[in-house]
Amino acid sequence: MVDRFTSTASGAFILIMVINVLSRGLGFLREVLFANFFGLGIDFDIYLVGAVFPIMLNTVILYLGLNYFIPTFNRIKATGNSSPESFFKLALFIFTVSGILLSVLIFIFSEVIVQHYLNTSDPLVLEKALSIFRILLITVPLTSAISIITAFEQAKYQFKHPALSRMFLNVTMIPILLLFTDQFGIYTIPIGFVLGTFFQLLYLIFKSKIRDVTFNFFISNIGDIGKYFDLTIFSVLLIEIIGQIYVIADRYFFGSVNEGGISALNYGFNIFLLPISIITIALATVIFPKVSENISRGEYAALSVKISSAVRANLLILVPVSLLFFLFGDTIINILFERGKFTSGDTEITFSVLKIYSFSLIFYSIYSIFNKIIYGAKLINSLLIITLGGILIKVILNIILVTEYQQNGLALSTSISFTFFFISSLVLIQKKLQVSISLILLSELLFHLLNGFVTYLLVSIIFSEVQSSLALNLLELSVFMIIYYLNINIIGHNAIDLLRGIYQNFKSVKKIS
Repeated sequence: MVDRFTSTASGAFILIMVINVLSRGLGFLREVLFANFFGLGIDFDIYLVGAVFPIMLNTVILYLGLNYFIPTFNRIKATGNSSPESFFKLALFIFTVSGILLSVLIFIFSEVIVQHYLNTSDPLVLEKALSIFRILLITVPLTSAISIITAFEQAKYQFKHPALSRMFLNVTMIPILLLFTDQFGIYTIPIGFVLGTFFQLLYLIFKSKIRDVTFNFFISNIGDIGKYFDLTIFSVLLIEIIGQIYVIADRYFFGSVNEGGISALNYGFNIFLLPISIITIALATVIFPKVSENISRGEYAALSVKISSAVRANLLILVPVSLLFFLFGDTIINILFERGKFTSGDTEITFSVLKIYSFSLIFYSIYSIFNKIIYGAKLINSLLIITLGGILIKVILNIILVTEYQQNGLALSTSISFTFFFISSLVLIQKKLQVSISLILLSELLFHLLNGFVTYLLVSIIFSEVQSSLALNLLELSVFMIIYYLNINIIGHNAIDLLRGIYQNFKSVKKIS
């Protein structure tokens, strides 16, 4: 039943979304433990600065594998001139060996790298950050292999095992935090990341049944590298590297914000990313191989339908969530983090950051979908220009805003740059892919925002005479969501058809099985 169900777009979306909920739920339990053990303390700030470069590398490698491999795989499959399986094996070997060499090279220069962006003269702080940095470098070759195996499975419309594999990181991290934090302190986090990534790779190797990826295979097929890899891979690499600079751009100002400011940005941004990780990434993951295939075949009418449906589904869920973050974010942070070393003052600082991030949640989530479409269309150079422009905005605004507004200024620069990404990618897609979605997007967005405004007025009236408390704030948040979706159902807005369609698909597959 599961294989038949996940062969459909809506079935795959549901599977990935459910797994993402479980994975992100465990991820937030991990973040809760971080908050409990470390709060907004200096050790967690040091960890975030020491870890940023290795984690950035892993993110770049993961998306490089996905965004280059899947369109190339579909092109090879469509032309029939080469073997897609041979491309996979060659890519896996090249990525893994390159990951090992890169990790060794960076280890050699690790002290210079950490000193450059840590921005401190304290030797104890430098020693801790350097140790964290070096431990996490172990994950780079592991992630290199994971990225290609994941891309290969998704290119075949096999989403289950890559989605499940992501849970290993948190399943491993949580018990390690609980058992060993008192003994190893802040070093427990990078150790947990290494072990979790290792188990993730083992699971993917076992489930993917990889065979014959050996040095002899590489030597005998080395002449095919030119058929499978072209200069666009360097453009994709540059795009992914530049796209990660915004994290380093914030951590670089470690010495320019108050103690705990970097940690507050981290907690706020993790909450900001939660709905994107669960909903938007599921949508983008499902449509990416299909969109890439539509573009390869010139099926622009089908492409337009897929994009419109994905955007509408995304707005249906992300608009109320962004309003929740802006209106009730303090309650959410209180419930998730306020315990142990995470105080009510920490909640207030983190909420001020989250409110600023929430302004760009809708735009960044849609851009995450557009980003996949642009990769599928091989509009790499245009995406590179967009990415450069957004990061330039981010860096300039960081310098201007950090002095007066501290971490809030860094959050504001992120929101502005994310909005730029959205506007630019929308213009590009409509111009290059014969897709017209501006009016649909604008009308859907205005409808959901108006519904949110009316809902908030009703909730404010209902709870106007009630004394504030955590339990009542949680109830208020819940009532907001209930009324919001009741309004959509009562009005009969066509957005509800998306949910009905997914339900009907699930129902029909269940009957067949």
